[in-house]
Amino acid sequence: MKRLTIIFGLIGFLGVWLAPLKGEPSSDRDRLIAQSDTGRVLYRMIACERASVAADCHAREQQRLARHIHRQWVNAAAKIYGVTLTPEEEAVVARKTAADESHIEAAAARFQALASAALKIRRGEDRGRVFAELSKHGITAHDLDWELDHLPTIADAERTAAKDFVAEGRQAARDSYARPYIIKHLREIVTKRSLAEHLSFDSAEERFWSEVARATHTRIVDPAFELPDRKGILVSQ
Repeated sequence: MKRLTIIFGLIGFLGVWLAPLKGEPSSDRDRLIAQSDTGRVLYRMIACERASVAADCHAREQQRLARHIHRQWVNAAAKIYGVTLTPEEEAVVARKTAADESHIEAAAARFQALASAALKIRRGEDRGRVFAELSKHGITAHDLDWELDHLPTIADAERTAAKDFVAEGRQAARDSYARPYIIKHLREIVTKRSLAEHLSFDSAEERFWSEVARATHTRIVDPAFELPDRKGILVSQ
């Protein structure tokens, strides 16, 4: 269950962090950090503990930004170079995803309950009454507080409550199992480049990600942050 909780955490993180390209942020809390052809990265969705030291919080924000952009680059590179899984790899991914189905459904029910509760509260229902119902399912006040912190408006809560958490959970599980194979195939491309161009692997990888960054028009908007180090994505699994 812990693995699926992490996967759903990623789903929630990406779902609210990566905004559509059309339109502008609705308020100051939608501070724009970075953007590419696949979407915008918003400051308000990089969570930090309230008691965190500002410098430490910023370092974690930068780290999360780097990880997010790395995921964007990996996905973009797979599309650019037509990377797909072999039939054998697809079979492994499908088998592992299917084995997680009961956990996916249980996690989806939990997150749906939280999202629905947040929506009720944002629409004016009594928090205590809503939480009393949630607590019957083992959901804590801290969980509800976290949900409310990340869904500060009715519109935010409506979007989240409308999600198909089961479908997103299956996709997240599949992506997590497929990612090592995608990384392996991208590494093979860079290895061939390094040999053909007589470059070290690090140099070839740096050039590779620079090209992907340009192709996806990745750029930092907020001067407090910077693009991630482009090396080290294709590390051995």
